[in-house]
Amino acid sequence: MGHPGARFVIPFVREGDDLVAELDDFEVALIASLVSQVVELVGGGTPDAPSDPFDRWAREMGAGPRLDRSDPVVARLFPDAYADETAAAEHRRFSEEALRCARVADSDVVLAGLDATREGAEPLVVHADDVEAWLKTLNGVRLSLAVRLGIDSEDDHAELERLPARDPRTQLVALYDWLGLVLESLIEALHG
Repeated sequence: MGHPGARFVIPFVREGDDLVAELDDFEVALIASLVSQVVELVGGGTPDAPSDPFDRWAREMGAGPRLDRSDPVVARLFPDAYADETAAAEHRRFSEEALRCARVADSDVVLAGLDATREGAEPLVVHADDVEAWLKTLNGVRLSLAVRLGIDSEDDHAELERLPARDPRTQLVALYDWLGLVLESLIEALHG
């Protein structure tokens, strides 16, 4: 994989309420693949929420797939709300399914937007109502890469940037940096 950031500098521009970018087929496929991997990790692809409020409540109270909290990426994407394990477990019991479903729903928005580009043949259009889903999803993917790379600080990142070119982690570092540029571009266009 080449360094995708070489071309992707600040591609998002505001057009009315929408943010628009020209992505090539590689960039579309890359983002879609990364988002899909995170969705799979958090148990995405489950059936839509039931329309009956009681069934929906029962599902949110633990009937959905359990997150593998031993995976450090899952632990980072769904951090405990309390230091006390009993309180944290109780909080998870009442909130984890809703948080998981929200992450999957946000990812679905991103995947639908990428799909609408017809593999980069059409511009990527992020509608105003979808910006938050894009920011949360891309940040979640970037956090996942940071966990896998062991990036907890700027020093960790700087150390990884000094890796020899043959180290396979250099491609993941380039991807991590590129996603940072994508997020920065999206935010600048949003506020520009």
